[in-house]
Amino acid sequence: TALAVVSDFPFSVGYVAGVVLGSLLPDIDEPKSFIGQRSIGLANLIKKRFGHRGMTHSLLCWLGVSIICLFFSNPFTLGISIGYFFHLLGDLFSISGIPLFAPIKKEKIKMWIHYKTGGIVEQIIFSVSILLFFYLCVKEKRLVTDLGYSLGQLFTEIVTILKSVLTLM
Repeated sequence: TALAVVSDFPFSVGYVAGVVLGSLLPDIDEPKSFIGQRSIGLANLIKKRFGHRGMTHSLLCWLGVSIICLFFSNPFTLGISIGYFFHLLGDLFSISGIPLFAPIKKEKIKMWIHYKTGGIVEQIIFSVSILLFFYLCVKEKRLVTDLGYSLGQLFTEIVTILKSVLTLM
């Protein structure tokens, strides 16, 4: 949201959905994670091969995902890249750290200020982030307008698709 305020990033349903998906994507290496539970076994394979907070938590993996997103450049794929990056940034501040330069260097890096994943500090950071999101949406009325407009477009597209499907039946 803050990037959308200070840049030209389109604050649309697609962008927000991309950020959400991108922020979940690095945890595809953990079968118990939100995305891992919905990965139809892929999380088990990735965890077995790379471990949790392994390759999917590296800049190389983020770069690969971002390059793929460039081939389908739109607000959704931009959001995926941004969400993925911010997940890595957040995990840099966790006690466990991440192998930022894997596979070249497997050493996990963490910031000198860090928190325990799932702990009270992480919950506070999450709560402040949600409050900041709503604050920015209220302060920057353009964001709400852009989001509302894109929701209307999405709804129109869904109705058009449903009409097409129903006329085929």
